[in-house]
Amino acid sequence: MKSTFVMLKPDALQRNLVDLILLEFKQAGYTIVRKQLKTVDESTILAHYDEVISRVQLPHFRERILETFVNQDVVIAEITKDDDVVNSVRTFIGKTNPKEADPSSIRGKFGEDDMNVAIKEGRLVQNLVHASDSDESAQSELALWFK
Repeated sequence: MKSTFVMLKPDALQRNLVDLILLEFKQAGYTIVRKQLKTVDESTILAHYDEVISRVQLPHFRERILETFVNQDVVIAEITKDDDVVNSVRTFIGKTNPKEADPSSIRGKFGEDDMNVAIKEGRLVQNLVHASDSDESAQSELALWFK
């Protein structure tokens, strides 16, 4: 059975949504194989977002990532369900922009931010959770975070 990587971001912790979000995963039939509270360091977060930083052409994007994550706590988890767990988790958490996310998704239920507003304000969108976008990403992110 395949597994994927999920990170509950600093905004999920600041809003005390960690237990609620993890309960949502469990109630949807996902198994949390392991989880850990982690304080983010610069090298790990830059390695994690390396491809996104290269792809996204927003001014100061790298700096925004560092401001948002470095020395902040996140909860990392390995989650499994079936061989399509990467895609099913991505659907379950919803679109990156919480304002566009399906109301039944994690971001749709609990998200309060709007990516367009965040961009105008020069900050990252607060969308609560990250999930791997491919089997390859899942394996490399699991290896990166669960050293």
